[in-house]
Amino acid sequence: MKTPLSESPLNIQEMPALISKYRGWIIAATVSGMVLGTLAAGQLSKKYKSHFVLTIYSKYFQSPLIGDFVPELSESGEIRSQRESLIRQVLTPDYLDLLARKYGLFDSPKSSSLSWHEKAAADLRIWTDHLGLTQPVNPDSRLSAEREDLRSRIEIDSLNSTTFKVGFIYSDPAATYGVTRDIYAEVIRSLLGIRGHTLANIRDAVQKRLESLPRPRAATLPATTVADGGAETVEDELAVVRSQLHVLTSQDTEEHPQVMQLRDRERILAARLDNLRASGYRTRRERASGETGSPEGTLDTYSDLTKKLNYLNIAIDSDREHQSDYFATLETPLYPSAPLWPKKSLFALWGMAMGLFGSLFIAALRENFDRSALHVSALAQQLGVPLLGELPIVPSNISLCASPAVASALKGPPRR
Repeated sequence: MKTPLSESPLNIQEMPALISKYRGWIIAATVSGMVLGTLAAGQLSKKYKSHFVLTIYSKYFQSPLIGDFVPELSESGEIRSQRESLIRQVLTPDYLDLLARKYGLFDSPKSSSLSWHEKAAADLRIWTDHLGLTQPVNPDSRLSAEREDLRSRIEIDSLNSTTFKVGFIYSDPAATYGVTRDIYAEVIRSLLGIRGHTLANIRDAVQKRLESLPRPRAATLPATTVADGGAETVEDELAVVRSQLHVLTSQDTEEHPQVMQLRDRERILAARLDNLRASGYRTRRERASGETGSPEGTLDTYSDLTKKLNYLNIAIDSDREHQSDYFATLETPLYPSAPLWPKKSLFALWGMAMGLFGSLFIAALRENFDRSALHVSALAQQLGVPLLGELPIVPSNISLCASPAVASALKGPPRR
């Protein structure tokens, strides 16, 4: 059987020799790719990011003084969703328009924050609209699209059920920092306003209910006995323990030592309250739900609502003095020191990798095609004949007679 007249194909063991053979070309391609990647990073439009991290405590939603009015949250998903909704409801269309006017965020052909290709695309769109080649965009649709684009630049990431990271991405570092700082201030103001508004609404409802009841005379008010005072103390302590349990269980599990201790205390207080109820004591809720037509029911309802009204006034005054107790700022907005995108080091690494692997691929492809052809040396080796030499390649556009040496060789020796 005859051996085919071809050289052995390229294999992986010959890669070091291949790299050594084409090392100059590979180094040049790698360096060129790194330089081109760095230059491309400098030409692309930059994006900067600034952010803040905010934690909203569970006591923002609950107070021991008004636990009967404000609904409790139990599931972590519900707690996370409610906190995130409090942050997102700040981003109203009017507030987005205010930010856009303040910092010039909406796109326009004359905006200095746009890159050269974005400005060229905007100019081209205006030119085609003027010639009637394209349909002009409706102003309301354009405004809606710009608002949506601005909202998409605001990122709200949930780190856990109580902590959120809010950031803003834009091409101008000063505008990025300013918008982030304004959003942070607006979120804090909105949180305080919502809580104050909720307490004020409950207080107004209690006040309205009190005004609808007949005001009892002082002589008819029953004296509080020692037994009733002790029972009310147990009831108040049980309400405080359950409020503390609500705060702890929203952050820790039931196996936490402090949670287990409070659970034991809750069971003891609940048993005491059940014993008091068995002996004839009526809780505040039971007294409030009694018949208001009877003098005793009216007095109990009026007394209970008066206490609640005082508690609400205390809670509102306390919120004004301790507003920062309901949330904590883990990271404040900072001026962006470097662009988020593009990073020159990353683009240089990508360019170097593309140049290196691209040059290796081309070198391997070239070597493979070179070996698939039949060369003179391989033919001499296969036939077992000596190689005397190779004929030079003479270009066809060069005249042989133009060279004196060639002309004299063609004429031969002089005749005698």
